[in-house]
Amino acid sequence: FVKMRITAGKFRGLPLKAPRTQQIRPMMDKVRKSLFDSLGDEVVGAKVLDLFCGTGALGLEALSRGATEVVFVDRSSEALALVRENLKKARVTEGVKLLKRHLPGGLEGLAGPFDLIFITPPYGKGLAEKTLFPAAALLAPEGLVVVEIGPGETLPSETSSLTRVKKKRYGQTELHFYRRK
Repeated sequence: FVKMRITAGKFRGLPLKAPRTQQIRPMMDKVRKSLFDSLGDEVVGAKVLDLFCGTGALGLEALSRGATEVVFVDRSSEALALVRENLKKARVTEGVKLLKRHLPGGLEGLAGPFDLIFITPPYGKGLAEKTLFPAAALLAPEGLVVVEIGPGETLPSETSSLTRVKKKRYGQTELHFYRRK
């Protein structure tokens, strides 16, 4: 089992329930901490969309650091059950919504705009790039999209509406940061 904790903010140190399956691959705590440290105050007051949310660790970290609203989206009932358990552990009852949807198609009809969008799909299926395009339509004008990809995967430096502003590597994992053009 992967041991996971919230790394900072009002839920700092809170242990999160981890998956019992290989189908859900949580972002490592140190990568999540580095990501959120680099985001800084951008999280405060943000409306967040956590796509392929898995355990909900990214959305919970955002709430812990001052986000006001998080929408968790995953196609897996098991993943959403983990999110529910982790929200319960953190005693979070307001400002959250859980949606069971297949992505990228399930983005239609979501009420944006979002200040921060996390896209952390399973590796090796091309879902990161396929989700980036429709997610861009839900991004607030000054918002940020963060995409995680694994070994052998690539992402464009820009799309029709987004431009990559930063790229960080952690071992086999890469995070790509996009803003509106």
